Amino acid sequence: MELQLVDSGGGDKILDNGDLTAAFAVFKKDWSVLSARIRTIEHDVSTDNRRLNLRLHYPALRDAEATVAELVRTLTTCLPHFSLSRKQVDAAYAKMATLPSDFERHLVLSDLDQEARSLFMRARSSTVRTGEAGELLLYLLTEWLLDAPQIIAKMTLKTNAQMPVHGSDGIHVRFDAATGNLIFYSGEAKLHSTLGSAIKDAVRSIKDGAGREKAQQEIELVRRNIDLAALEPKAQATLLRYLDPCDEAYNKRIEVVTCLIGFDFADYAKLNSDDGDPDVQFKALALAKLRNIGPAFAKAMAEAGLSGQRVELFLFPVPSVKTFRDLFQDRIGWTKG
Repeated sequence: MELQLVDSGGGDKILDNGDLTAAFAVFKKDWSVLSARIRTIEHDVSTDNRRLNLRLHYPALRDAEATVAELVRTLTTCLPHFSLSRKQVDAAYAKMATLPSDFERHLVLSDLDQEARSLFMRARSSTVRTGEAGELLLYLLTEWLLDAPQIIAKMTLKTNAQMPVHGSDGIHVRFDAATGNLIFYSGEAKLHSTLGSAIKDAVRSIKDGAGREKAQQEIELVRRNIDLAALEPKAQATLLRYLDPCDEAYNKRIEVVTCLIGFDFADYAKLNSDDGDPDVQFKALALAKLRNIGPAFAKAMAEAGLSGQRVELFLFPVPSVKTFRDLFQDRIGWTKG
């Protein structure tokens, strides 16, 4: 596909988008299996901020209980895809295809998983953070529901003392062939027991990353590490044009923040399978909460001067953020401090 772009001088430039269309199609993974663990609530709740899109999800219920432990087990199986570079993961799977025995193939997968877990622990030590459970969940929601593959695995970069990594929790991209727009998603994940503190923390992080200097740091991060994305050379060259302010394609890049807010939701205690379908009960309770959260988040964004920022807001109520985090740390092998 070719997109005609008109530059300010009146001349035409041709941008060949076929390379990105094909490259990102190969990148995409089928995460639909996650629907057994993560439920989506469709709704018509909106705010006066047209650039804020509200999404509502929750752990699947079994006999009126949130299956948080099962969700954590599922999340941790995805560690290598989140924390290791796509180039490294692809190389491991390619190696597996050449091995003659099940045992040898198992060793490759086991080594991949162990390296991913090690990276998590080293990242926690180097950044003094405990939010990686939320980052992993946001990664999966972004790839699955926004159809936007991760282009740079920042977990790998966070553990490199020679390469300070700041800014968003992850960088994802989606190419819209119909418009020729390249959509950059930068992620922020916040897990707080209190919803109010989660919103405050999320808006502060979005504001910190909204400046031109921060955006330029993210762009430079992609430029320096584009080889880790396992893109074909032609696709790399096309993508880099969207990052070059001297190229007309630069004007076709759209920047969106993906934000996950996980919080304690006491109304789980009201669910009772003897009173009907627990999912129907939960939807009513969660929608009532969403009608308050949406305007509150939009107001906080406006007060921070961020009404013009595009945001995909993933709300994820759980019975206990502490339990969710503790289960995750146990699965990874972290020692709780």
